[in-house]
Amino acid sequence: MKNKIVRSMVLVLLLGLVLCTVIAAFVFENKFTDRAKEDMQRIVSSVALSAEQTGGRDTETAKLLSESTGGLRVTFIAEDGTVTGDSSADSETMENHAARAEIVGAAAAKYGVSVRRSATTGKNMMYVATRLSEGGFVRVSGDYPSALAGFVSFLPAALIGAIAAFLIALVLAGRLSLSISQPIEELSSSLKLVRSGEAKLDPASYRYDELQEMAADINQLSAEVDANFRKLQSERARIDYVLDNMSEGLILLDAQEEVLTINRAACGFLGCDKAVTGRNIIYATRQMEFIDAVDAAVKQAKAGRVELETSSGLVVEAIISPVVRPEGEEPLAEAAIVVLSDVTIHRNAVRMRQEFFSNASHELKTPITSIRGFAELLCSGNALSEEKRREFAGRILKEAGTMQNLIGDIIMISRLEAGDIVFEKEVLDLADVVRECCNDVKPLADQHGITVTCMADSAVFSASRREMQELAGNLIQNAVRYNGEGGYVDVKLKSSPDAILLSVHNTGSYIEPQYQQRVFERFYRIDKGRSKAMGGTGLGLAIVKHVAGRYHAEVGLTSTPQDGTTFTVRFPRGEQD
Repeated sequence: MKNKIVRSMVLVLLLGLVLCTVIAAFVFENKFTDRAKEDMQRIVSSVALSAEQTGGRDTETAKLLSESTGGLRVTFIAEDGTVTGDSSADSETMENHAARAEIVGAAAAKYGVSVRRSATTGKNMMYVATRLSEGGFVRVSGDYPSALAGFVSFLPAALIGAIAAFLIALVLAGRLSLSISQPIEELSSSLKLVRSGEAKLDPASYRYDELQEMAADINQLSAEVDANFRKLQSERARIDYVLDNMSEGLILLDAQEEVLTINRAACGFLGCDKAVTGRNIIYATRQMEFIDAVDAAVKQAKAGRVELETSSGLVVEAIISPVVRPEGEEPLAEAAIVVLSDVTIHRNAVRMRQEFFSNASHELKTPITSIRGFAELLCSGNALSEEKRREFAGRILKEAGTMQNLIGDIIMISRLEAGDIVFEKEVLDLADVVRECCNDVKPLADQHGITVTCMADSAVFSASRREMQELAGNLIQNAVRYNGEGGYVDVKLKSSPDAILLSVHNTGSYIEPQYQQRVFERFYRIDKGRSKAMGGTGLGLAIVKHVAGRYHAEVGLTSTPQDGTTFTVRFPRGEQD
């Protein structure tokens, strides 16, 4: 920039110097011409006076007067234009001068002046003529340099002045260009800092008003950029915070299928980290079904829905939606949005519901088939003894009771899981509920010679009596049903400041480790034949676990071949709903 400024200033300076020199030469020439005219007019007046005094008009007189003028050419011209005498040429051979400009001028005024090349001498001459008092004209002429000659004579002095001016101007131009380019370079460097908001300039330190205004504008622009950048950072941090605290995963992709945004949940579902931002989606996951759906959304604007299985066993549903550009608008940077949701619970619920209805249908089919069979026998018209009729009627009554219990348990667990039923809570003593359940099961226990003992400490807390009856009753009834003849059931309820612990121990059954978690599943039976014979529905422990979960209680199970099986339910104090 500095060199360009210097070169431009030098070119302007040279052009100015040339123009000044030419103008000065022409001005000099005009001044020189005017001065020469004045001198020649004085000389011609003196020559005319001398000629009038001597009365001569011939060549000799002309030569004498020429010597007195320092060698100027003197010419006498008659009134008709005939040359009567000339100091430098033969007057007889000279042409008529009546039409010469200086003669015409002298005839009209006091003096006539003309500058031209002489046809006689071949030189550029200045002619000045005046009229004589006795008639005729006298003319004085001398060499007159041309404009070029005057310019050449003036040129050395002009060149010396121009060179001196050029050198001085060159130094001044260098300093001037430096005073302009240096602050501009500083302003240019500060513009690079505007992006980060670090441009800080002192406008008063600049010599020129324009640069001061520019520095002030840069400071203002830098401050605005810094404020906007901080605002954008704050907004981005807020958006990232919101996105990272979403339970759903979110991925924003561009037209090249590169990740623009990915939140923490999406990283967890796909097993990647946020370092995939700015890279192709294939770096986030290698599940080809998902990648194909993304490809279809980006390239074909086709929405897709796929399910992914994670290494941790989760089922994740991915909904891929294309971002379609409205007709006539500029293309969007984003090309697709992916929303990931954990549908494991939903899928498990669907599976469990299917299993539930399948198992329920199977469980109901057995007693219905039995009832129908016995009813057909009773209605067949065959001769049956009274004893057989009573037996068949008893079997029908028993199977009907089994169906009633099964349907009741199915309704109970279905409503509990769906949340359709809300039991009213009250302040109760769980010890009363446990004792009541032990009393209710005694007839069944006595029938099989099973001893039931109950030792319950007072445990007062807020709960639903119906739910506590279902929980304690199912545990105690199971302990009796799955016990052996002459077995023993021990029910204990202990209360402490931290928790309430209910334990139900029976000596007659052993649950192997591989079955200990499955017994809480609906309709699961280890010994299906024995369970049905004892009148169990297969839903008791599932109801126990569900009710315990509503009160944040922990259900435990320990079983050994020697000691039997113990179910425990631990209610933490202060955490009941």
